[in-house]
Amino acid sequence: MCFITEEIDTEVQQQIQSINNIQKDSSFVLGLNEESAQRVDLTGGKGSSLAVLMNLSKQLVKNNSKHQFSVANGVVVTTNAYERLLGENKDLLKAIENLEKSTQLSPKELKSKCDEVMDLISNYRLSQSIQKAIEEKLNNNFNDFENKLFAVRSSGASEDSEEMSAAGQMTTYLGVKGLDNIYSSVMKCWSSQFSHIAVEYKRGYGQPINSPMAVVIQEMIACESAGVMFTCDPITGDERVIEVTANYGLGESVVSASAEPDTIKLSVNIESNSLSKSRYIKSIENKVIGAKKTFIKLLDNGGTVEEEVNNNNDCSVSDEDLYRLGDLALVIHKHYGNARDIEWGLKAGEIFMLQSRPVTNLDNSYTDYEIMHELDSVHPTELEIYSRAHWGENFPGSSSWIVLTWFWSNKSQIFRFDPTLNPIDFNPYVEMMGIEYNQLMFNLTTSQFDMFADYPDSEQSKNMVVSMFGHHIDDKDVLNCFRQKRLTRPKPKLWPKCIKFCKLFYGLFFGPTNLIRDKTDYMEKRKYDLVGLIKHNKSSKDILQSILDNYFDISRLLLKNHGSVSMGSSIKNSILKGLLKTGKNDNPYLDSDFNLMISSCDNVISAEVPNSLREIAKAIKNKQQFRQLTDEEALQVLRNGNDEASKKFEKFLEIHGHRGYRELDPMYETWKENPIPCIKTIRTLLTGKESQLEPKIGKSVDEVVDKLKTPLSSLKKYLIRNFFLPWSRRGVGYREQSKYFMIWLNNHWRQGSRYLSKQMVSEGLIPSADSFYYLTIDEVLALCNGERDPLILQKMRHRKRLYPKMDKYKFEEFSKGPEMKPKNFEDRIILPTLSSGMVQMKGTPVSNGTVKARVCVSEDITDADNIQPGDILITYSTDIGWSPYFPLLSGLITEIGGTISHGAVIAREYGIPCLIAIDGACRVFKTGDICILDTSSGTITKVE
Repeated sequence: MCFITEEIDTEVQQQIQSINNIQKDSSFVLGLNEESAQRVDLTGGKGSSLAVLMNLSKQLVKNNSKHQFSVANGVVVTTNAYERLLGENKDLLKAIENLEKSTQLSPKELKSKCDEVMDLISNYRLSQSIQKAIEEKLNNNFNDFENKLFAVRSSGASEDSEEMSAAGQMTTYLGVKGLDNIYSSVMKCWSSQFSHIAVEYKRGYGQPINSPMAVVIQEMIACESAGVMFTCDPITGDERVIEVTANYGLGESVVSASAEPDTIKLSVNIESNSLSKSRYIKSIENKVIGAKKTFIKLLDNGGTVEEEVNNNNDCSVSDEDLYRLGDLALVIHKHYGNARDIEWGLKAGEIFMLQSRPVTNLDNSYTDYEIMHELDSVHPTELEIYSRAHWGENFPGSSSWIVLTWFWSNKSQIFRFDPTLNPIDFNPYVEMMGIEYNQLMFNLTTSQFDMFADYPDSEQSKNMVVSMFGHHIDDKDVLNCFRQKRLTRPKPKLWPKCIKFCKLFYGLFFGPTNLIRDKTDYMEKRKYDLVGLIKHNKSSKDILQSILDNYFDISRLLLKNHGSVSMGSSIKNSILKGLLKTGKNDNPYLDSDFNLMISSCDNVISAEVPNSLREIAKAIKNKQQFRQLTDEEALQVLRNGNDEASKKFEKFLEIHGHRGYRELDPMYETWKENPIPCIKTIRTLLTGKESQLEPKIGKSVDEVVDKLKTPLSSLKKYLIRNFFLPWSRRGVGYREQSKYFMIWLNNHWRQGSRYLSKQMVSEGLIPSADSFYYLTIDEVLALCNGERDPLILQKMRHRKRLYPKMDKYKFEEFSKGPEMKPKNFEDRIILPTLSSGMVQMKGTPVSNGTVKARVCVSEDITDADNIQPGDILITYSTDIGWSPYFPLLSGLITEIGGTISHGAVIAREYGIPCLIAIDGACRVFKTGDICILDTSSGTITKVE
């Protein structure tokens, strides 16, 4: 249960207003108690948060509140100082700019580049002006700062938001003593935002690599116990629960998951959705004592040390202090107006607040259901009937988000033809289409399907049904739908009938001529090249706009010729079939004779593909040796050779290379981009008989007519032989040529999208080129226009994770009603009944989901290279160093750690099912095991 905050303290609103009114502050260092320190643009996420907490602490003391806390004193080296550093040292700025442009490096090369930048910055000394400002502020805030220990923390302006969490990716130095060590730590903090982990994380969210950076220098508190608390359930967002995790000593052991902390749940009384109504702690709901084998404490002369816990059977925080912490959590929650993730510490009965950030990814997360249905069509009525017929061939499985939103949105204008250019209006197709689970469907209940309305009484409708569905329909609901259309449709008027006839006449007699003219113009005369037209643009914004400007030409031609030629071919086939039908009543040979007539058509360009592959296989000299090669080796032989087979292969790719599997979806590769499917076919042909290498030869018109079993008069045979059959065959050839041309045009949009996606990667807008296809066109527009919204990238990753599952969904031929589901929707993961030899372990769920996958056991990060995409990682614990591997995982198991440990936080952020506190999991399971991780039961079970 997640409550929506309706109000924020008026004092906070006034503070925000006053902060906005402050003019540009050029200070290099600010005290946490200064008003300017609350500005994120000056002091970053941590610095601003600490300043707000300090101000709140003062207010509580001033108002004699019974709930009070302290904030350790300190200063902030501002983003102005960071800008001064880069402004004075152009070589640093140039090195950072080179890193930003390094988008095509391997992980190893990128890490090396990051290390170079970090070393370069770390080895610089702070300028005298900044050193002087730090010393003066420390003198003003502390009487004897030279003898005090400080925490020097990175404070990026872009970290710790509700959308994304830096989760300890920037460096923190504890127990720092002396000015020289403080200066050195500040430089290292600034350099830490260019670590390999931080850079990969920022790119994963489309954020700038070089962002404003402040550094907090705060007095260290030698806490007796410390930890983290969430002012809501960190998994569900339920604000009726406050979760506290704690350990002895400093809170670093809790955050880093180096020790298994105590976990306590506090029950909160909530009377209203409004934060203005009082909330209070009702009780301690649950208390789990963690192992707490070690804790971290400060050393007197600087630094920290890890020691063993003497008594780990008791809770590290008393019940009285837990209630105090809970009450303060509610105060802080109300002050900020949203759920908070708070670091705290206890010393001699005094409570210190060390940090407060928004709880990441609660209100901004999406369920699998929402992602799967975000592009679904609306359902005008309770009974909608959809079918994957026809469109399932053109768009098999689930389509990419970009193709659905690009093709069917107004942005591409694909169905917005200029009527002066083409009398055929395709606008009704928009209403004819339905989208469910990212799969395109016919909506049979829309008014545009009057072509089926007369089924089964009309021969034309019967032909259309067979053409689209491949068989006659006997489904009662579908037949009733057609019947209702007949009863409700208006009586056709003469003028619309004339227009329809003209369109049919135009497509029948002028479609082929227009097709050949346009095909010759674009493919031979213009040699149309979209990438060539857009590559003069330097930015992704300009490239996208240029693609949109040029795409009208593609969209105008993409379906214009194919629609008219296909309609003409259907009419010709109907006439041909009609001649056969009149030859005999209840003709049992009708379908077989008709199939015979249209099976050997001339100039069917798609039929050239298998024949061309046979010719290549036939031309290979050493066929036995070629068969023994791998696909990749065979490809290199054909690509690098100079013999007849290589030349034929090169010619094949030149003619047919723009085609391939799912050729209308730009996410998928063409044969030219990935010829391996063709290589597999060639190698398979070589394993068969010699007869397989002979090209298939079609039957002539005379041969076909002579084999017809339908009794026909001499006149009908003459008409079929000399006019209608050749005419129909040419129609089929034109139809295939129109599709060939359509795919050729679409491939230029594919290449344009490839070009755009690479530019977006180079600008740091998306983490990888393939990410582009999991974005909607509106999201691409937003990113290219400078909206670096991490939620867009979060949704992109979620879609990418769900796509393989959605792609496997299969539907009944007719899906009915608004709650339509794939027929294999219930093929979900079911936990097995434990039997002898089966292994199952239980843990604490911290990120929900169920997954069945291969296990990779990596007790420490040295084994991380063994992780394969989709693995469930089982490890002792994770720290920030594991972050680059999280996008590869489908699940996570750790032996230790709390609900706010690094692994738990990042698992929730990436939507990865995760169980923690499964002691001994690394010994019980081994790499390669197939396991089911189920957070609803809190178990991981070995099944294979």
